[in-house]
Amino acid sequence: MPKHAHHDKFKIVELKLVSGGYAVLMLLGLSWAVWAVFAAPDLEDIAGGWLGQDATVSSVPLIGLLPWFALILCLAVYAIWQGVSRWQVWVHRHIRPWVLAMVLFNAVWVLCLQRGLIGLSLLAGAALLAVLIRIVVALDRSTLEHQIDRWITRACFGLFAGWLSVIIVAESLAFAAMHHGNPHSLMFKGSSALAIILLALFLCAVSFKNPMGIYLNAGALWVLVWIILDRYSGHATSPIFATVCLVAAVMMLICLISALRTRIRRILSSH
Repeated sequence: MPKHAHHDKFKIVELKLVSGGYAVLMLLGLSWAVWAVFAAPDLEDIAGGWLGQDATVSSVPLIGLLPWFALILCLAVYAIWQGVSRWQVWVHRHIRPWVLAMVLFNAVWVLCLQRGLIGLSLLAGAALLAVLIRIVVALDRSTLEHQIDRWITRACFGLFAGWLSVIIVAESLAFAAMHHGNPHSLMFKGSSALAIILLALFLCAVSFKNPMGIYLNAGALWVLVWIILDRYSGHATSPIFATVCLVAAVMMLICLISALRTRIRRILSSH
């Protein structure tokens, strides 16, 4: 057998081993985060209740948080899938360090929340969001040849980044109320509404810029819808804040539908 054939065979084995080890590290990190969530007390009992459903106008109800479990499951599926059938694809090898950093920051974020360390959890959550955005940018600039690759990879990281963006805004506002503000004051509610509007405008713009923007928009829209419903009908009602957020959600939905229609047309025209 030629010398270069031995080298190629060794390279393939090396890539498979690295991909397998990477998948195992991902699964361990994701499992750690899930354990921390199940071991944590209720949100109303963490950090004096500032992360509870009715602590501030921007607080996220439980149903808005539930996608985290689905996203973690999707990432676990991605870890196995890329290790088994996509170990040779360049883009997955390229984002590998960032994905491992994402898994680490996700676990640290949840662990800090479990212990009521809102400040540290906010830093870890911001770092997690920054890493997810870096992955989103890398995927946007990369060519994904297979349709299933586009859906699985883009959906996993895009939806997670969009969902997390609203969660981090809500957690930041809770942290601000905890240390420097009155959550029931008109100024605080106005500032919270402004933060939501600015995020919504950004996501509306991103929806048309690239395919990843569709997932970012959809992930954020889920959380925003449940915040709106809770502010209209929950214990800590705030109809004015809910109406402002409703306007933001309608804008996001219009942009999402429009971007989806444009994307579907491009896909159909390419075949």
